[in-house]
Amino acid sequence: MSVEREGVLILGNSGRAMAESAARGGYQVTVLDWFCDQDTLAVADCWPVSQGFLQQDLDIFVNEIVTHIPKQVIGLVFGAGLEASSPLLSSLSKHLPIFGNDPDVFEILGKPRQFFSLLNRLRIPYPEVSFFPPYQTDDKSWLIKRAGSCGGQGVAFFDPQHSAADYSCYYQKYIPGEVLSVLFIADSRRHRVIGYNRLGVDTANPPAPFLYAGAIGQKALSGQLRQQLDSIIEKLVSELSLRGINGIDFVLNERGALVIDINPRPPATLELYEHLLSDGWIKHHIDACKGNLPAVPMLGSPSVYGHMIVYAPRTFQLPLTINWPVWAKDRPAAGARIVAGQPLCSLFAEASSADQVEHLLESYQEEIFHLIGVSACQAVNRKVAL
Repeated sequence: MSVEREGVLILGNSGRAMAESAARGGYQVTVLDWFCDQDTLAVADCWPVSQGFLQQDLDIFVNEIVTHIPKQVIGLVFGAGLEASSPLLSSLSKHLPIFGNDPDVFEILGKPRQFFSLLNRLRIPYPEVSFFPPYQTDDKSWLIKRAGSCGGQGVAFFDPQHSAADYSCYYQKYIPGEVLSVLFIADSRRHRVIGYNRLGVDTANPPAPFLYAGAIGQKALSGQLRQQLDSIIEKLVSELSLRGINGIDFVLNERGALVIDINPRPPATLELYEHLLSDGWIKHHIDACKGNLPAVPMLGSPSVYGHMIVYAPRTFQLPLTINWPVWAKDRPAAGARIVAGQPLCSLFAEASSADQVEHLLESYQEEIFHLIGVSACQAVNRKVAL
């Protein structure tokens, strides 16, 4: 007689990476996300949420989820896209366990005045912030940011002639420099660092010049900087009782790390360390949320891993027959209509150095554009800074 596997429900803008990791851990996986791409369907049952989580009628949406999720589901894991959806998480928590941070954490991080007040109290450095439009500003010296956004979608350079803000927006001094992240796992009291990453942006979209475009992992940092980051993480874990896998984005200047964002859920960079575990990080994320902080495996090889998100340079329809290379994931269905600026797929590379990984990813992107019939002149403006 077969034993029914435990199941997990995954919610996020894109659930593919978490679904693959959970399947590797032996779970039966159900996903609600925007894309339901080929890779996700290969490892999970997937329901499309094409209008996003914020646009749903809360009561109807929760009832539909609770009614249709498989009986063996033991809990929910959420990813990017629910930063402003604490009411949804609170409602779902009444029906099944949530393996992640409490909705209260999102309430704090999603309200800029509370968030920066917290950083001030904990003496965590960050770039200068204003809740009023800067009166005197040089070109590209300030950013306008929308709270509760993710992946750089709500960040742009402040232009006093054109920028308008509402209560969810704030202004932050632009600090030129290398943008990095630290990935860690916590059990609400303790934490362990998984790795450090260099983040990239897609500069081809002026309304969203900081759109997340990928990352290169295994970044080497000085001992002093690692100590500073460790202190920052320790304060945040203690104050917010952070659980599971989280990330912090920061920019470097002469003062060291300046925090620019906290991702209180598994970030996209987690996949760059998936090779370290045969049973996947999501299983360990769930264990940490239960209070069992797992050991973090040491990097077993000198290889560097990186990924890149390819955004469509124009609107087009995919061919009905397309042979995707093995290094391409998040693959849309054959014949799908892809809108300009929409994520097309993700590319993955492994090499002995970050420079080699970056070179491979750039060459892979050229191959993808050729594969789908996008000419060089149409793709020339897709500049990704990794």
